[in-house]
Formats: sequence, C-alpha cells, structure tokens
Amino acid sequence: MSHFKTFLKRCLLEYFIITTCITAATAVLGLTLDPTAKFGYESYFSPLLFGFISIIPSFLTYSQKELSFRQTVIRKVLHVIVLEAVLIVVGFQVEILRVPSDALIFAVAVFIVNIAVNFISWKLDQKNADDINKKLKSLQGRS
Repeated sequence: MSHFKTFLKRCLLEYFIITTCITAATAVLGLTLDPTAKFGYESYFSPLLFGFISIIPSFLTYSQKELSFRQTVIRKVLHVIVLEAVLIVVGFQVEILRVPSDALIFAVAVFIVNIAVNFISWKLDQKNADDINKKLKSLQGRS
C-alpha cells in the first residue's frame, strides 16, 4: 500500500477519534462554563466540522520517506501550533469564542484532545505491531 493511502487511512481513523473526543470535550466544557445553555439540532454538526478542520493540519506530518526522530518532533510541534491557530480562528469566526479567555480555555481543550488522539493512535499502532510480531513468531515456529 502506498505511503499516501496509509496516511489517508490514518487520517480517517483520527477523524473519528477526534470527533468523539471533541464531543466529550464539548459536553465537559459546556457543563462547566454554561450548564443552562440549550442547543438546537444544528449543534450536532459542530464536532463533525471541527473534526474535519482538525485533520487538515495533519498534512504537515506527511512524508514519503522515513523521518528522523528530530524531524518527526519538529513536524508534530508545528502541527500542534497550526492546529491551535486554525481552530481558534475558526472558533472566533463561528462565534463560539468571544473573548481571549474563551480562546485560552479552548486552546487547552484542543491540546488535551490532541494528546488523547495521539495516545489512542499510539495504543492502536502498538496493538497492530504486537499482532504482527505474534504472527511472525508463529511463522518462524513452523519452519
């Protein structure tokens, strides 16, 4: 499978993880900051939209060749900075953020979601690697 197809599959998986985490973060922040607010059905589109927007900066991490540890870290840091900036700008544009203190709380929530997404992706990758290693050991045992 090509590097790009693998990358797109990873983005799709991360989209669903991000959307789930955004939904949970929205519920927690909403109950904390404005527990009496009521929303219409259009609010169900918000996590989907923010999930999609969150995937776009992931293209900063794509590479056809193997990256060094340093290159990977630089791209991940750049990804987080761009992700935060894009989501804060969109947040102000759609008026879910109104004042700088909203942006700060939102930025912390985005950072936490980003950590959760990376942790879940890492655990899934680790499980896949363990499965592959078990299959390889099984094949070696037959020889």
